[in-house]
Amino acid sequence: MARPSDAAKDRELIRILTENARLPLSEIAKMLGVSRATAQGRLARLERDGVIAGYTTILGKASRPATTIAALILIELEVRQQGSVVAALKKRPEIVQCHTLSGHFDLSVKIECETASDLDTIIDWIAEMEGVRRTTSSVILARKFER
Repeated sequence: MARPSDAAKDRELIRILTENARLPLSEIAKMLGVSRATAQGRLARLERDGVIAGYTTILGKASRPATTIAALILIELEVRQQGSVVAALKKRPEIVQCHTLSGHFDLSVKIECETASDLDTIIDWIAEMEGVRRTTSSVILARKFER
């Protein structure tokens, strides 16, 4: 197990990467107060241990059409229908997120479309799917923050 000071450095490294994973390793090392080789070793260990699973690009507002409309849809499923429903949802590019839930609803999906009419079409398609018992929809009005 890592010493407490090592664990704190690892947490700080993860925080730095979460804010900006494109920082040069030399800059990350400087922020951590360690050598470049030490920072590289910590990073390699965190990747090897599966703490850091990968890096990704998060698209900003400029990448989306100005008229994008988004909604969250809660889905209640028939028993044992999750696999087939998720597989069908995954094929639609407008559905950008899908999460399983505990509680009354089984799935939550986020939809992004260019028009309200497109959004309505997708919501109707989901509601009519084999295995979907019922849905409830909420249009997203504004993003207050995102991490």
